[in-house]
Amino acid sequence: MILTLQWPGSFCLSLNAKNICRIPQSIEKWTIHGLWPLHAHSCCSCWRIYHSHLQELEPELSQLWPSLVKTRSAFTFWKDEWYKHGTCAACVENLGSPPHYFRTSLKLRVLFDIDSALTDAGVVPSCDTSYKIDDLHRALAPLLGDSSVLQCVKDEKDREIWVQLKIYISKNVTLGCHKEERKQTLTFAKATNTSSGHPCPVNTTIYYFPIDHVHPDHPCD
Repeated sequence: MILTLQWPGSFCLSLNAKNICRIPQSIEKWTIHGLWPLHAHSCCSCWRIYHSHLQELEPELSQLWPSLVKTRSAFTFWKDEWYKHGTCAACVENLGSPPHYFRTSLKLRVLFDIDSALTDAGVVPSCDTSYKIDDLHRALAPLLGDSSVLQCVKDEKDREIWVQLKIYISKNVTLGCHKEERKQTLTFAKATNTSSGHPCPVNTTIYYFPIDHVHPDHPCD
C-alpha cells in the first residue's frame, strides 16, 4: 500500500483552479491524502459508508485528514477515498470496514511524525531557502528509511515545490515492503497517475513553502 501525505503549504499549487483551495486555520502540519492499496480501485461501490461510521473519529480526521477544497466537504472527501481505495483494502484485518480503514490510517499518520523529523533535521518551510532532494531524504531516513518518494509541482516561476510524500506500507500495515511487494509498488507508482505532482527531480533544489492561511494559492508571492 501507499500512505500519501500532502503538504498544505503547496497543495493549492497542484490545482488547476487554485481559487477553490482553502486551508483551515487549525491546519499546521502534513495531512493525509489517502491510504491506497495497490493494483485495484473502486472495488465495491455498494459497500456504503455513512457519517455515523466516522463520528467517533471525526475530531482527529478533521485535523489530520481535512478537505483543502472549498467545494468538497470533509465527509465527501473521506467517502470518496473509501469508495475508491478503502473498499479494496477489506482483505486486511485492520482495514476491513470504514471505521477500521480510517482508524488505521490515522494511526499511521501519527506514527510517521514527518513534521518533527524535518524540524529536527533543520528542514523548515521557507519562501527563500530551497533544499537538495538528498537533504530531504536524509532528514526523513531515521523515520522512514528508504521507503518513501517525494512528489513536487512547479509554480508560476518554474520552481520545484514539494507537495506530497508517498510512504510504502506493507500489507501487514508496517513500514516498507518486502522485496517483491516493493518491486510491485514501484511498478504501480510509475504506471498510474493516482495523485498530484511528479517525482521531485535530483538535478535542482526543491522549495518547501510555508502555509499561508490567508492566501493559500500564493504562499510565496
